[in-house]
Amino acid sequence: MNGSLEAAREAFLARCTALNLAAGSVVWYRHILRDLEASLARRGARELALVTPALLREHLAALRAKGHSSETVFRTYGGIRCAFRFWTREGMLARNPMELVERPRRERALIRPMSPEQAAQLLEAPDTRSWEGVRDRAMMMVMLDSGLRISEVLSLEAARVDWVNCAAVVMGKGRKERSVPFSARTAQALLEYARARSQRPIKGGQFFLGRTGKPICRSKMRKLIVRYGREAGIDGVRLSPHTLRHTFAVLYVRNGGDSFSLQEILGHSTLEMTRQYVNLARRDVAEQHRKFSPMEALAQDARAGRSSLVRSSATPLSVPSWTPPVQ
Repeated sequence: MNGSLEAAREAFLARCTALNLAAGSVVWYRHILRDLEASLARRGARELALVTPALLREHLAALRAKGHSSETVFRTYGGIRCAFRFWTREGMLARNPMELVERPRRERALIRPMSPEQAAQLLEAPDTRSWEGVRDRAMMMVMLDSGLRISEVLSLEAARVDWVNCAAVVMGKGRKERSVPFSARTAQALLEYARARSQRPIKGGQFFLGRTGKPICRSKMRKLIVRYGREAGIDGVRLSPHTLRHTFAVLYVRNGGDSFSLQEILGHSTLEMTRQYVNLARRDVAEQHRKFSPMEALAQDARAGRSSLVRSSATPLSVPSWTPPVQ
């Protein structure tokens, strides 16, 4: 049975919806399949029967040539493979061309996290004299304090914020709900935004809303973080929502958090990714030790004619108190 790529795409997306996949997953499948259609059309293949392993390899190579990361190409390969398996199983293809397409090598590298100083600079960037600045600061604080994914922040419902216990119930990957804690300091920022939000038009149940009262889109949030990062003069790290998640994880471990509680907070199904954060934090600690080793300081002080082992001291942050809203 032959058919157009467009019809095949819609059939696969209907299957995804029937399986009750997350809305974000369906949107992602639609995006990569439309991109594939355009790529194949440029090469003269608009029907499933005309798709060859060589054309599929060319598409993946083109993604890499455009500057997409190996992780993105790897995930795209998996998504396309899933679609072709479905089309073959449904009888839309006599033979699956993806079976002959080699899996791309995956280079998994953690995004470099922000330093505590950079995170503090980022939070100071929004102008909190405006309601949007209050909102943006609250969004970034909850990401840095709880490691929420961008999808979890944007889909957070106002009714799922537990002010008394300082926690938020979010829908994670695989449509799994979990309760994520946040600090009293973050709760205060969220409360300030909640007060500002109550004075704005509301057209959805989500907690974080745009100017018109509708939920914020992903691209808007990404642009906000990039803008605030540049205004704060932050460089050397990628400015993205996922960087805030990585920053939370590394700082959590550095401050004494254990891998099991981190796994629960981040919503990871296994400890594999969590261990990478632990290893990254350990390397960070080793780097800090090389910079601030007491023995190195002693040697430098001796050369300078001083005897003190202590070079500087840090002033701890004070956490302001807050009052939860009346239920």
